[in-house]
Amino acid sequence: MFGKNRRLNRLFVGNEKLCLLSPLDHGGWLGPVKGLDNPEWIVGEVVAGGANAVLASPGFLQAAQKSLKPETGLVLRVSLTAGLSKQGTQETPIATLDSAIRMDADAVVVSVFFGREGDIEIYQWLAALVEECHPYGMPVIAEMMPPENVSYDPIAIAHAARIGMEIGADVIKTNFSGDVESFRSVVKSVPIPIIVAGGPKTGNEGDDATVKMAKAAIEAGAKGVAIGRRVWQSDNPREVTRQVASAFWK
Repeated sequence: MFGKNRRLNRLFVGNEKLCLLSPLDHGGWLGPVKGLDNPEWIVGEVVAGGANAVLASPGFLQAAQKSLKPETGLVLRVSLTAGLSKQGTQETPIATLDSAIRMDADAVVVSVFFGREGDIEIYQWLAALVEECHPYGMPVIAEMMPPENVSYDPIAIAHAARIGMEIGADVIKTNFSGDVESFRSVVKSVPIPIIVAGGPKTGNEGDDATVKMAKAAIEAGAKGVAIGRRVWQSDNPREVTRQVASAFWK
């Protein structure tokens, strides 16, 4: 489909057709924390650092529009975590296909956190969104997260990712299993592009760990990485993004 291909070609770029996605969609969950408190500034930093696409909510993108370049890929989060709610275990629908078309988005994204209350309901909504987006050539990125007790288990990651593929998503965003060989098995079992989620830093990890993770993910066959907290929680988001970008595209 012509329109879908054009949109995907704005997300997956370069000779290698990779995506360096900057997720800036944590505000509904965490609030206006340092790094996300100024949308225009943080978008400017990650784009200057080399991110070719950003992922954010409608309001965040509206606030940051001056920092977005014409060539910057836009992934619109159409579901958001209500961090102040007792029911905030899953994301809640906040936007529609119409929202994405009006904002000239290149894809929409929905998250499913398996093992938490409400996972079937949000999964069903994601499936309905896939059906709705298909005639309009709007790519759907399904962020498919396995249960927390097996968050980084390659079998569980592959299963979660496969569910997203089975319902017709165009791209999967999910966890990295931690090493090249085990993640190759994930990529092999899910024949659509996979973008690896960066997740939080653990222990005393430095920025070099983020770069190593990105390299390993791409070596294993991932078609992109989505580095969020590891970037905007850092003291220098532009530099961390630059380091990942330099390791990303040869």
